Amino acid sequence: MSVDLTGEMDDVAALGGFFGLATGPAEGADPSWRPLAAFAGEVLDRRVDQVAEQLGGVPRRIAASLLSLSVSARVTALVLGAGALHGVVPRLHDHLRWRPWSGGPMPLWIERPEAVEGPAGPAELAPAAARELDVTLRPLLEAIGEQAAVSAQVTWGNVASSLGGALRMLLTQRPDSSSGTLALAVGILGHPPLAGLGEVVAEPAHPTGVGFARRTCCLFYRVPGGGTCGDCVLDAR
Repeated sequence: MSVDLTGEMDDVAALGGFFGLATGPAEGADPSWRPLAAFAGEVLDRRVDQVAEQLGGVPRRIAASLLSLSVSARVTALVLGAGALHGVVPRLHDHLRWRPWSGGPMPLWIERPEAVEGPAGPAELAPAAARELDVTLRPLLEAIGEQAAVSAQVTWGNVASSLGGALRMLLTQRPDSSSGTLALAVGILGHPPLAGLGEVVAEPAHPTGVGFARRTCCLFYRVPGGGTCGDCVLDAR
């Protein structure tokens, strides 16, 4: 019998922002919730066009890359948050639901959260966490690649970058979990599909002392006035 993770995921969601997640049956009254796999085809095309317009009419490829970064940040935050705070990997790939939104983090809901792995320590959780990120995000990233000509190197690099962002948010908000959080993030980055796409580095100027260096670029520098992100490979060069 599967273990109910509602309490654990509600704790993660309490961090707010990209960690947010609705749970429980009440949301089922809203017919606009859709499986994550449905974020493709015409729905995805429309969203890419909306992002492109919001960014001043940038090419679809740039908008799609930044959209993949935003959506990936939602999934990586849930996986890292559950693993770091509660020693479990949540089952997202066939449970996660989303609904149309105008701005901010993508709304997500799971009626009854369950675990695919745990409870366990960071070393044991890392392979399962990496697999869950893979099976959850791969269909979406492949759709983005096909529909907007964004390479897998860029989109998976965005996932690695979003993991680095979730790491620093967790270290800031839950410093009591810092050793396990850091170990889990490093472990996930050592397994496919994120292996070789970035690494945790020292960043003395940040309050946590932790930074991230990615080995690809999300293309944000091509947005008018965008510049480069703090973890961008272009800065390293």
